Amino acid sequence: MAKALAKQTAISQAAITFDGGLNRAENPDALADNQMADVSNMYYEAGQNILTTRSGLVHAAEPPPGLPALVKLTAFIKDTLDAQLVAATSDGNLYRLDEAASPPVWTLITALSATGIVPSLVTFNSKLIIADGGPALRAWDGETVVSLPDSPVGATALVEIGGRLAANSGQDLDGVALSAPEDEAKWLLDDGAVFLRAGYGDGLRVTGFGVISQDLVIFKHGKAGKRIMRLNAAGAATGWSLSQISQNLTAVGPHGVEFVGNNLLFADQGEIHDLAGVQQYGDIQVGGVGRLINPLLNGKTVSEMRFLPKIGALLAFIEGDSQVLAFHPHNGAWTRLDFQGLFLQSVCQAGDRIYLGGRNGRLYRLGLAESRDEVGPAEYRDIAGLARSKVFTVPGEAVLRRTRLNYEAITPGQGRLQVFGSDQVSPTTLLAWAAGPGLGRLSDAASPLADASQPLGASAEARTISRARFRDAALSFQITTTSGRIRLRQCLAELAAVNG
Repeated sequence: MAKALAKQTAISQAAITFDGGLNRAENPDALADNQMADVSNMYYEAGQNILTTRSGLVHAAEPPPGLPALVKLTAFIKDTLDAQLVAATSDGNLYRLDEAASPPVWTLITALSATGIVPSLVTFNSKLIIADGGPALRAWDGETVVSLPDSPVGATALVEIGGRLAANSGQDLDGVALSAPEDEAKWLLDDGAVFLRAGYGDGLRVTGFGVISQDLVIFKHGKAGKRIMRLNAAGAATGWSLSQISQNLTAVGPHGVEFVGNNLLFADQGEIHDLAGVQQYGDIQVGGVGRLINPLLNGKTVSEMRFLPKIGALLAFIEGDSQVLAFHPHNGAWTRLDFQGLFLQSVCQAGDRIYLGGRNGRLYRLGLAESRDEVGPAEYRDIAGLARSKVFTVPGEAVLRRTRLNYEAITPGQGRLQVFGSDQVSPTTLLAWAAGPGLGRLSDAASPLADASQPLGASAEARTISRARFRDAALSFQITTTSGRIRLRQCLAELAAVNG
């Protein structure tokens, strides 16, 4: 008697929308359907939930003399007609970029007080204030650098709050000094300045600041532990109050703190956390914004975090690692970027332009319309993108009956849709495509597809279909691109449980 064939029942569809971001804190089979087990070189455009290949780099300037690393970038906005890009370098100098020259060149502003210190740079009262661990703060008005007498000695952390500058002190571990209102040159108490000790005698040094509305958040760190303090600076200084937020967390440096959306993100050793306003006692509490990607840090330190309004995302740079983490506050999702293995250390937005500084000393600009990276003058490399779904499991085994990929080609490029089985190591290609904007292509066949056949016409959107069968107890889907940029909208997978 012939043996009955196994039947397929319980046909279901998995709809993968990719808008939940990266989750490395859970097992791949425990993720939400819209989360990803891995993603590279893709982000969410400002205000959108569609996963998109990042823009390419444009080479903007060669390194300063001596080829030092660019360790800190900032935009000095003197007035509406005068904005300059400023860079601190690893050899202890401060430069401005002369963009009028062709090609642009770096012009020395001043030597920093010491090498090995990444200075805090704040635009205040039409001047660039420099905190570099020197005997006093200094101010640059676009032409001349002057010292600010009576300002804190050895300051390395600097922030503006309520019309005052707040700085730490290299002489007093607990010391926090605030200038007189609207005056960077007045630091004496008789002139309206304020000095206080945040957590007196705990043996911890003030390492950074953050601002939430009228609260100055003070981060402390040392061998004895960690602490976060809160100074409520509303109203007259005589009514200010100091309280503790946490004694288990801190920001390890002044550059790993950034206000994004309604939260203050900060980088502790090997972790990213946030402080958020809540309708509960204390009204500011530690949140878990970095929980999903903290395993990626692998104990490493985030050297800088900076929010870029132009793209609506925060970039976090990791010491000793070429990967850059991107946080998108509008959907609370993370993605991961890699700029051709370049070690980038700092980023800033100057007007509508986004600049990135490299350990190689080169300055790059994010070209929002570029689909390749210019890693050196006229040296281009294609961007490789990747998005990998959660693992879908069923009792017994499942047969993948049909897969439809919905994407939009922004620029001409190539890519593949792949499926992984239980081993989650060796992918099987379901289909490959080559597409250009305005000419997506539709394919429908019974085997892995390398060629598309039917033009869709003027639409840039492609719905590419594979009827290739794949059977396993666990499946996950991966989209890779080797060139070009796409918007990845949805992947629909039709699965059938196997009986017998």
